[in-house]
Amino acid sequence: MKKQTMTETQTENNQEDTKLTKEWINRTLKKIHREMVELFHIDFTYFRDIKIIKQSEVLKQLTKRMRNNLEENGVIYNDIQWKQIRESLSKNRVTDFLENLAFYNPKDDVLCMSEKMITNHPEKIIPICTHELSEKLLLTHLSTPPKTPARAMVEAYIEAKKIDDARKLYELLSAYTDVVFKNVFKEGCCEAIAFQTLRRIGYEKEVASLEKELLVGHSKCIDVLFDLDNIKRSVEDTDKRRIWLSEQRQGARVMDEGKILKEILRSSQIIKGCSYYLGYPLAKAVVEKYGIRGVKLALEKYPPRKARYFADPKAYLAWLEEPVALTEQRR
Repeated sequence: MKKQTMTETQTENNQEDTKLTKEWINRTLKKIHREMVELFHIDFTYFRDIKIIKQSEVLKQLTKRMRNNLEENGVIYNDIQWKQIRESLSKNRVTDFLENLAFYNPKDDVLCMSEKMITNHPEKIIPICTHELSEKLLLTHLSTPPKTPARAMVEAYIEAKKIDDARKLYELLSAYTDVVFKNVFKEGCCEAIAFQTLRRIGYEKEVASLEKELLVGHSKCIDVLFDLDNIKRSVEDTDKRRIWLSEQRQGARVMDEGKILKEILRSSQIIKGCSYYLGYPLAKAVVEKYGIRGVKLALEKYPPRKARYFADPKAYLAWLEEPVALTEQRR
């Protein structure tokens, strides 16, 4: 009989550990899923399978999803362009974001999670995976799934190359900012739903710690949403000045679209990495006051389109009060 080497023994032990970890995650998440269905009165299915994947595979999977989504909508890029996109996503803060990532593809209904998260941050496994359960609940509840931030970022990158005047650029930025803000709010809603569920089943201390972390992160990152607002406003002001100068026959100011695009993409990368922080306080306020119906109304018809709403949730709640009342009257 062949004697096993130390490396082969370690590999078998690692595989057995991974199997046991996967079984534990699966049992725990199934319990959380049942509680979530009961708490929010929304019947949605559990994941078809769970996979633990290596770090290199995480970026590969996400890029593949982005590419498939864009191609389904008629947006085609060559391999060189996709290489540039992958390089962009693999830099700076995004790398740290991918390390603590779990995600699922609605098409195959498989929950994937980073092996590094399980190895380096086991305390984050259940909260992060519960967030994915919350997102699955929302997708079941919403009539039209919102665009993902990554897809929106790539589409904006593509469309911005076609811009030839300030008015078109402003329209693009307005639409793009709406998508970004809507997704920041959605991610915050997933956290709020997850935290309510975890509190219900005895994770009070863990939720309190995570909530404190989110609120600290929110205070540090909120300016990035105002950056988007300010960029959009500066483009609008530039367009107004251009029109005035043209009317005065003094010539029009030429915009540096490339510089603006870089600023937008820089802000978007930061936002992607801290969207939970940015969206949580506002989402928590909506969930606590209006419940899951309020979340549905906000995401589908009245999303928060201003940075100040994320800094001051009371202002958004006041603005949302009338639409909620009208919706309730029609029920």
